[in-house]
Amino acid sequence: MQNKTPISKIRDSRLFWAIISLGVALFIWLYYTSNYAVAKTKTFYGVEVAFVGQDAMRDTLNMVVSDQDASVVNVTLRGTRRDIDAISSGDLRAVVNLSNVTKAGYRAMSYTITYPSTVNQSNIQEASRSPSTIGLQISKLSTKSLPVTGVFEGTTAEGYMIDASEMTFDPANVTFTGPEEELEQISAVQVVVGRDEVNASFSSEANFVLLDAEENVLEFEDVQADTETVTVTVPVSTIKEVALAVNLVEGGGATSANVITDIEPKTITIAGDAATLDGLNSIAVADIRLADTLSFSPTEYNIVLPNGVECVSGDLTAKVSMEFIGLKYDTFIVNNLSTTEPPAGFACKIVEPLKVVTVRSPEAVFDQIKANNIRIVADLTDVTPAAGRYRVPTTVYIDGVDSAGVVGSYPIYIQLTEEEQQ
Repeated sequence: MQNKTPISKIRDSRLFWAIISLGVALFIWLYYTSNYAVAKTKTFYGVEVAFVGQDAMRDTLNMVVSDQDASVVNVTLRGTRRDIDAISSGDLRAVVNLSNVTKAGYRAMSYTITYPSTVNQSNIQEASRSPSTIGLQISKLSTKSLPVTGVFEGTTAEGYMIDASEMTFDPANVTFTGPEEELEQISAVQVVVGRDEVNASFSSEANFVLLDAEENVLEFEDVQADTETVTVTVPVSTIKEVALAVNLVEGGGATSANVITDIEPKTITIAGDAATLDGLNSIAVADIRLADTLSFSPTEYNIVLPNGVECVSGDLTAKVSMEFIGLKYDTFIVNNLSTTEPPAGFACKIVEPLKVVTVRSPEAVFDQIKANNIRIVADLTDVTPAAGRYRVPTTVYIDGVDSAGVVGSYPIYIQLTEEEQQ
C-alpha cells in the first residue's frame, strides 16, 4: 500500500473541504450583501430639467415657457449599492408636466425624477431634491415685424464711398414670433457688412442680429424669425471734387470778360454713380443775366445737385460775389419810340412819349453814345386784336455802337383802336 503524501492527506481531509466551503460561502455572502443588501445614499448633481406637453401648450393655448429659474436640479437617492452605482446624473431627468397649464404668468411647478429602463425603480428612494420646484414664466406668443437696417464696417478703395442708409435688403422686413415680453425688447434688426477695398456695388447673403433700444445684442431661444438670412445690396459711390460755377448770360453791354466772380466754397466733394460723375466737372449754383444786373451784392445760393448725387463735404449753400470792370453806364431820355405792325384792322398809338433808359458799354466807346442814337421798338406780335390799352415788351437799339446795351427792360403802353372802314 502506497504511503500518502502530506498534501494528499490534506486534500482528503474533511476539515480542509469544510474550510473551503466556508470560505466560498463567506465570499458569496459578502458579494451579495455589498451589492444587493447594503443600502447606499448618493447625491446626483446637474440633473437636466425637461418638459412634457410643451408642444401641445404651444399649439392649443398659443403659450410657451419663456423663462425658468433652473435648468438643472440636484437629487439625493437611496438604494442598493448595485442600483445606485448603476446610475449617473446624465441618466436622470427632472420632468415638468405642462399639461395642466391654462394661462400665462409665473408659477412654481413640481417635477418628477425619471430613471433609465435598466434600473429597478422600486429599489430606489428619493431622499431629497434641490430646488423642490421649478419656477416657470409662461408667456403668450406674439408676432412683431421690423425693418432691416445695415452697418458697413469694412473699407473702400480710394475714390469710393458707401452710404449705409442706401443699402437695400431682401426681404426688407423680418417677422418674429415669440413671447410678448421678449419681442418688446427688440428695437432693431441689423445686418453688419464687412469687406475691404471695395470699389464696386455688390450683393451678398448675410445673417442679422437683434438689438434693444441701447443697441445691445439680444439672444432669445424662444423667438423665431420667418427667415434666417437676408440678401443685402450695397451701392458703392464714386467720390469726386468738382468746382462751383456761375452761369453768366451776357447782355446789357457786359460780357463775362467784364465780370470778376468769386464763389465760396470754390469746390465741393460729391459722391454718386460713376457714370453720372464721369462727365460732371462743375456745378452751376446760379444763372445771372447781366442785362438785368447793374451792380451785385454778395448773395447766397442753394447748391442743387443732380439726382442720385450727394455732397459728402457737407456744403449746402455757396456765397457768390461779383464785380464789374471796364464798363461805364448812364441814363438817357429816349423819345424815338415806334412799334411793329399792329393787328389788321387796328390803329396803334404809343401812350408814352418818352422813356428813361440805362445804357452800359465798355469805357472806351461810351462817349460815342448819344440819345438820338437810341430807339425803342415795341413788339405787337402777341397783342390781342381788340381795342384797348396794352403794356407790350420792347427792344432797345443803340445804333452805331454794337458793344453797348441797356440794363433792364422797358415795356411801354399802347392804345389799339379799330380803323374806320371805307
